[in-house]
Amino acid sequence: MNESKIVVTVALFTVLEDVNLFMVPSSLVSIGSSTEKFGMGLFAITRRSNSEAHQSETGLKVLPSMAVGSNESVDQSAQRLVTQELGIQVPVRLRQTRIFDDPNRQSGERVISITYWGFVNLENIAPVLGGKDQVGLELVNGSAFLDSWARTGDLADFDGVSRFGGRYKPNSKRGHERIDAPETDGRKILDIDHDDMVFNSWRRLRYAFGGQLDPFRYLAATALPEAFRLSDLKELQDVCRGERSQVDQFRRSVLSEDSFIAQSLEKELKQKRPGKPAVLYSLQDWADPSKDQDGKDLLPGV
Repeated sequence: MNESKIVVTVALFTVLEDVNLFMVPSSLVSIGSSTEKFGMGLFAITRRSNSEAHQSETGLKVLPSMAVGSNESVDQSAQRLVTQELGIQVPVRLRQTRIFDDPNRQSGERVISITYWGFVNLENIAPVLGGKDQVGLELVNGSAFLDSWARTGDLADFDGVSRFGGRYKPNSKRGHERIDAPETDGRKILDIDHDDMVFNSWRRLRYAFGGQLDPFRYLAATALPEAFRLSDLKELQDVCRGERSQVDQFRRSVLSEDSFIAQSLEKELKQKRPGKPAVLYSLQDWADPSKDQDGKDLLPGV
């Protein structure tokens, strides 16, 4: 029997709003079968293939992967995949998701994948889109997707939903069961078992917006513009968690005395809605991953 091949696979996430589609080629953005706008979307970074010798028979895209080098650790391989293979020029905080080691997960050879997840700001992803083997974006969750789900079922029954699946909230009649999104009807979005990789990685990303965590230092990325509306922050939380939060409850949770945001001195120039310009907010210096604890600007991406 041939020796097992060990690879690292990375599920990298970013956020894009449909009003900002001009920043990336629309041909590289996949939002599924829906023709409506996605609003704010959480996307996973994909490629057409990871090897010319192993082109997908299904035509489905994959997450970025590569073999672990003989003289490097698994963590080092994952970082090399991001910086050298994908060409992302800022540091990305990677966390291990899990090991995928089903002997039959890939035909023709035994491949064990150690999977990581991370988050990158759109401006750091945009330069590599369309690059090595057609790097693109696959919608994981979006405003329109959540609203569509809410029209056909009760979001309150679920502990988060996404295009890659969701989980029921456990009760006396059922456990914490995973379900497929109605849109996919059981069909795969990505090749091999990469749907499971995205799903498991997304479930870990959700922790950024749970409990008392500072979400942006957990993600190691700012995710939003320097000055943002409170509604933008709420939408980011909802899309990342795959839930709809109550407006009043959300305001109380983020505008507490020890909040990680503060009112910005900037004024809204391009209003999203009629009426008075919205109050804008910015991250507190201690909550901004681009600054050190003294509030000094760090090098870009550090």
